[in-house]
Amino acid sequence: MGQRPCWAEISLGQLKENLTLIRRHVGPERKVLAVVKADAYGHGAVPVARALEEARVDALGVACVAEGIELRQAGLRASIVVLTGFFPGEEKDLIAHDISPGITEVGQVERLEQAAQALKRRARIHVKIDTGMGRLGVPSSDIPRLLDRLAASPSLELEGLYTHFASSEDFTSDQTEEQLRCFEKAREQFAARGLRPPLVHLANTGATVARPDTWGTMVRPGSMLYGYLSFFKFPEGQDRSAEFAAKLPVKPALTLKAQVYLVREYPAQAPLGYGANFVTQRPSRIAVLPIGYGDGWRRGLSGRSRVIVRGQYAPTVGTIGMDLTLADVTDVAGAQAGDEVVLIGTNGKVSIPPTEPARALGTVASEVLSGLGKRIPRLYRD
Repeated sequence: MGQRPCWAEISLGQLKENLTLIRRHVGPERKVLAVVKADAYGHGAVPVARALEEARVDALGVACVAEGIELRQAGLRASIVVLTGFFPGEEKDLIAHDISPGITEVGQVERLEQAAQALKRRARIHVKIDTGMGRLGVPSSDIPRLLDRLAASPSLELEGLYTHFASSEDFTSDQTEEQLRCFEKAREQFAARGLRPPLVHLANTGATVARPDTWGTMVRPGSMLYGYLSFFKFPEGQDRSAEFAAKLPVKPALTLKAQVYLVREYPAQAPLGYGANFVTQRPSRIAVLPIGYGDGWRRGLSGRSRVIVRGQYAPTVGTIGMDLTLADVTDVAGAQAGDEVVLIGTNGKVSIPPTEPARALGTVASEVLSGLGKRIPRLYRD
């Protein structure tokens, strides 16, 4: 069966190189948990996890039990941590597949202990402390009760203690410092009860890049692993973006491409696309691309994005449809049907990083990439 000519190329070699750069940045004394949730940010969880396991990553982070089971069923043997906890009824699946859950509320401890005893196996756990994100995690007021519950749970092994930062990229706020202080107080409470887990992890991508005081004994790179850094915010006159990029010169592992379906010529004042939201201002050559919001190429990018054709930028025009996008190739000499088009990636000396469409949409690159649909095949190289 034929496929529409739009696809994503994933460089597993670049992924491994990004991991090497992260390890070099944080030093050999710290472990790295690679976040592969949401189908590895749209890159394909199983192939990506296999490549990272080959590169001897210390652990893999997922968002739900099903994501962890998918990796186990594909033969992955690396440590897997469910960072956002689990739902009632998933306890035995966690233990049976040797997946370490994040404990996000006290009641999970007793349920997991019962499942571990029923299966006659021990379970390794990571406890998440809510230090100010305000979503998941054990609040400071519940820590004494949690510690009592852990003391009564001989089948559970406390492997990790962690939290999640809300504003690690924002240097105009002191929220990260406040969260760090809150976490250290919680850590002291655990230590007072003789609990000193070997894995202490706080740093997401932003903190891994820019806040070494948060690195603990393990860091959790997400977007940077796939080749793009966070949008940092600095006080006026104190922009350090170039400094951070130089310290961690990661590169995108994904290139999004399509093939020109056809090129048509239009006179000036020709309305094109839904709602006639674009009208040619000159005689124009318009390329039709077989990709649209049904593939995850968001409608909000209509008239606010560009592509690369024959090593030149070409603006998208008109309203992006479910299946098709238009690009103005009037200034691209020789552009024709069958030409390869880059929507995210590099061609020659020009490049469109995933942060570019993200900025156009007012969002983050992670949303753009994880939103790429199943109609786009992933082709792996390296």
